[in-house]
Amino acid sequence: MTRISVLAACLLLAACSGDLFANAKTLRTQASESLAQKNYGIAMDKAYAATLKSPKDAEGFFLLAQAQAQLGRKNAAMASLETAIANGFTDEEAIKGNVNLAPLRNAEAYKELMAASFTPAPGEGAAPAEGAAAADAASGEAKPDGQQAQAAPASAPAH
Repeated sequence: MTRISVLAACLLLAACSGDLFANAKTLRTQASESLAQKNYGIAMDKAYAATLKSPKDAEGFFLLAQAQAQLGRKNAAMASLETAIANGFTDEEAIKGNVNLAPLRNAEAYKELMAASFTPAPGEGAAPAEGAAAADAASGEAKPDGQQAQAAPASAPAH
């Protein structure tokens, strides 16, 4: 009799919690589908379950952030988005273009997170300096007294 009770309890538990045996990928798929259908509560539940199954998965946290933002849970959405980025979500355009994250875009925390996460480091993609000083620095030519050589103006013809 006890075996039947244990089996019944397991079946009841499985029926009540469909996520118990689902893997993280399945849960992410379900969360994505729920977001597309604007079922944000279900999307949040599925994405949250995915993050529990796979806590280092950036995609799960990105989906969770979207659902939370749409449900008005801005602080939680910011935390989830930050975790997604920390776990390796590097598609800046996917974040900026995502309609579900629109409720976050005017928040100072969102602007700071995006600037800190995606602004190129100095020297990486920075705009080049202008004028003779830039040409001097680029050429690396120095006069005997240690001063940088003056470069010819860019409009002067070369001989």
